[in-house]
Amino acid sequence: MKKGFKQLALAAVLAAPFMAQADLKSMDDSALAAVTGQDGISISGDFSGSIGNIAYLDRDGSTVGRLNLSNIVMDGFAITDDSPLTVDVVTTSIGGDDTQQLAIGLPSMTGKVTIGAINVGGAYASGALTGGSTLGGLEIADIDMGGTTVKIWGH
Repeated sequence: MKKGFKQLALAAVLAAPFMAQADLKSMDDSALAAVTGQDGISISGDFSGSIGNIAYLDRDGSTVGRLNLSNIVMDGFAITDDSPLTVDVVTTSIGGDDTQQLAIGLPSMTGKVTIGAINVGGAYASGALTGGSTLGGLEIADIDMGGTTVKIWGH
């Protein structure tokens, strides 16, 4: 019985490479071009937000001077399906040791930040700016973080 089992096991080991290749078929270039891998994940979306007020406070004794930046809007930051944010696992040599890292790649995306009002003095309460002297507004356009990669790993 032992001898028969050993022969069966040896036959299975020898036959395994042939069985593994039994369903392999060659593919032409057009069929190969249609194949996609399942490595990592991709994220797309539209990102926007707002901030009611940012205040710089200049404390000089009992007097407090204020510079208010109000009605701040961030918009136009879109990550499209054609150029998504990517999340992959990569291996990097750190101190001679291979370390697996989570790599987050930012695509090219442009947006803008608008500050609706810049005000010296005055106060901001309940969603409204009152008093003080208005200096106008500010717009920061074409902010692009494309090409940025953030890597995360444990240690």
